[in-house]
Amino acid sequence: MSSQRFYTGDEQGLVKVVTITELPVVKVKRARRNQPTPEPPVKPVPTVETWGTPDREKAVQLLCWDHEKKHLAVARKNGLVQLIDPKEKGTVIAEFKHTLGKEGKVETIFVGLFANSESIITCTNTGVVTIQSIQDATQTKVLNVGNDICRMRVHPREHHIIATGGKEQELTLWDLNELGKDPSEEKKQEPVINGKKGAKNGKASATSKTSSSSSIADNKNGASDTRYKSKEILSKGQLFKAKNVKNDNLDLRVPVWNTDLQFLSQYDHSRIAVGTRHHQIRVYDTKNGARRPVVDKEVGDMPVVAFSNGKDASEVVFSDTVTNVFSVDTLTGDILGQYKGFTGVATALATFTPFEDESTTHLVSVALDRCLRVHEMSNTRKLLHKVYLKQRMTAVVVGEYAPPELAEEEDEGETSKKSKRAGDGEGNDEDDDDVWESMGKLQDKKLKKRKAAKE
Repeated sequence: MSSQRFYTGDEQGLVKVVTITELPVVKVKRARRNQPTPEPPVKPVPTVETWGTPDREKAVQLLCWDHEKKHLAVARKNGLVQLIDPKEKGTVIAEFKHTLGKEGKVETIFVGLFANSESIITCTNTGVVTIQSIQDATQTKVLNVGNDICRMRVHPREHHIIATGGKEQELTLWDLNELGKDPSEEKKQEPVINGKKGAKNGKASATSKTSSSSSIADNKNGASDTRYKSKEILSKGQLFKAKNVKNDNLDLRVPVWNTDLQFLSQYDHSRIAVGTRHHQIRVYDTKNGARRPVVDKEVGDMPVVAFSNGKDASEVVFSDTVTNVFSVDTLTGDILGQYKGFTGVATALATFTPFEDESTTHLVSVALDRCLRVHEMSNTRKLLHKVYLKQRMTAVVVGEYAPPELAEEEDEGETSKKSKRAGDGEGNDEDDDDVWESMGKLQDKKLKKRKAAKE
């Protein structure tokens, strides 16, 4: 039997380990006459292990694996960021404290979390990005990426590249190496503005004139100046900043409110999918030089809550505020299908491949109805498992997978099975002979009665 493990976080600060065991497929043989039908195997009950004690001040806001998938990183409501060892039943290895206050009536919460073997990267809705060293607690770097941030994601391979978006905050790509440079080091270098080096002597001014004239000549030749224009507005550390879509049919500005985003490829950061508060799905391509989305489509009628990658880069899965979970084609923006069975808002989504076969993909989700669900990502979108977890879930990550143990069949066992089958066959033949003999005796009695009646 194979088993799949999941780790969830809830509003009461508990981390739960859910282990779902899948039975092997067994073909039920057809029963013989006058024999009871064999009962199907009993489906095993999922096991749930709880770490921690209930405390709403320690509510889990975000949950993720480190880059090597050895430890779990947990971001809590009270500002604690912990590293947990799952092999030691949730033992806290490292713990860091962040000060989360209030700005007016709005509470400061974590909107981004990432961990690797060296550091932990967190982001709050106030735009404060903190890079905390795991080995040395005193080494901390604090950066700012703007206000009203709703989501921060770190690229899965290039860990120095992050993407942010929020309320009136367009999708922005940041390079943490450039953003974290000291201004004193930049003053030592020659300032570069729009590709022109500032200098006091006449030679530098002459070179600037030639560079400007060459750029004008390129524009005359038909070269695209979209990249050149985008570089003019990029601030320190920014690699790309999106531009709002065109005005609507009433010539009114379209409001910006990005709620979640995902990198579509782990090998490249050029294509990014974004979900908005105004039920829009947008896809940006930073390589083509355009700052506006290449795909922009309204899906449903409710705001996007959670976002996850699909089976490949051409699909994303999202949930909204009325228990809908859709899969969308990132090339066209069309809805591919809907996942059923939800009675609460899905707060977190994740996709995984439970078997070695890459063609099989499953979707795991947790919702405010206190249930964990596993769906099959196929044309049927069948609900495979449903586990009730008592608390309202806020985060989920996919754990390790245990493949089924292959039993070795011995020759002696096979021969013994064959001999048993042969013995059963001989007994059946003898029973059949007795039945046929009894049928012959009954026919003889009937013939004798008919002859006696005629006489």
